[in-house]
Amino acid sequence: MSKKNFFLSLSSGLMLGLSFPPFHLGFLAWIFLVPLLLIFNEKIKFSEKILLFYLAGFVGHAIITHWVALNSGTSVQVAIISYLAICIFYSIYWVLFCFFLQFLKERNISQKINLFLIPLFWVLIENIRDIGPLAAPWLNLPLSQTGYDRLIQIVSLHVDLSTFVIIILNVLIYKLIVLNEKKYFYSFISILILNAILGQVLISNYNSSEFKKTINVSIGQPVIYPDEKWNPNLRERNERIMNELLQKSLKSNPDVIVWPEAALTSFLAISESRKRIEYQEKIEASTLITGIPQRVFLNNNLKVYNSAIFLRPDGFYDTYQKIFLVPFAEYVPFFKNWLSKMNQFDDMGSFTPGESYNTFDIGDIRSSILICYDSSSYKIAKRMVDNGAEIIFVITNDSYVGQSMPYQHFEHAKLRSIELGIPFVQSANNGISGVILPSGEVLIKSDIDERNIYNQSIKLK
Repeated sequence: MSKKNFFLSLSSGLMLGLSFPPFHLGFLAWIFLVPLLLIFNEKIKFSEKILLFYLAGFVGHAIITHWVALNSGTSVQVAIISYLAICIFYSIYWVLFCFFLQFLKERNISQKINLFLIPLFWVLIENIRDIGPLAAPWLNLPLSQTGYDRLIQIVSLHVDLSTFVIIILNVLIYKLIVLNEKKYFYSFISILILNAILGQVLISNYNSSEFKKTINVSIGQPVIYPDEKWNPNLRERNERIMNELLQKSLKSNPDVIVWPEAALTSFLAISESRKRIEYQEKIEASTLITGIPQRVFLNNNLKVYNSAIFLRPDGFYDTYQKIFLVPFAEYVPFFKNWLSKMNQFDDMGSFTPGESYNTFDIGDIRSSILICYDSSSYKIAKRMVDNGAEIIFVITNDSYVGQSMPYQHFEHAKLRSIELGIPFVQSANNGISGVILPSGEVLIKSDIDERNIYNQSIKLK
């Protein structure tokens, strides 16, 4: 392997990784494939090309998901194994891309057709990668573009369009370098300009829409870290913090108060819960959405859910169970029994995925809830909207994984809001909490580790 090709492969992975939050160098995504396409143009063994493509994928994923290795919610061994598994497994898709390029080369398919076939295949890769127990929408290219409100609006027309455009831009730059024809540069600039103009039109259309409803939200960000949250000696102190946040929220007379994932820590049989009744008495005229672990006995079998509870002061309550569980954190796919023998996964694999895409009425407004990893999935959020959701609340606890992951997570909420055309409200234990409109406008964005409440009036169509 030559130093030149090694550098090209490394630079491809670096550019992809740095295009994602928290770095927000989204423009690098427009050229991240160029080095690999140049490598493929080299007269080297195909096996070497495969290795170089795999290396690029590994480096890119290592940067994007580096926070997995910092997961304090499990042992160091499990965190590192999970991190390496992500980088090793998902880099295989880059090898598939290499095989596809070889397929095009062997059949001598015209350059004009390739311009469209290459981005179409990358779109196919992202869709395949979103299937099954190891689905990884977190890695999809549109997340790299959320820093550009106008350019990312294209996802509201179709969820895959941003990926398609990004890869076309890469192919155009590659052709410009190899063929040295100005038409490819002009095409590159034209696509960016047209995309920006289209985005501005879509933003203007949204801002000029008729808004018929208003909802007042109050977001709680308690900043209670895991070693504090689950410490029985700190239970009274933690409850005092939550009650203080509640009282501050009630002063603004909100329609809904939103607390993060696992804000309430006791495993409760919710239908018989004294705590539930106590909170319903406290919330006055507001609705409370909060995370809570839930135990359900069904046919003498215990099922544990990562749940949210929806409380109204009139005694009504309902629950939502998290659908998209985090592999190796909330459940262990494929190898649960074997991994348990390592005594590293004893605290894992206990959660059951939910199956209901619930909606909840807040006055005349229909809402839905997503918990943590749920918000990375367009498919789940889309089902909520199809069921009538006019606003979606994301509750999460990102305090286990350092500070990079919360930035990525917030941008997922922003991406979902733009894709689906409805506001998103996120409550995160330690941040980032906020309110996002489909135009990409961020009405509230909290600081990390800032204990506070955030009030916002949101207009709905």
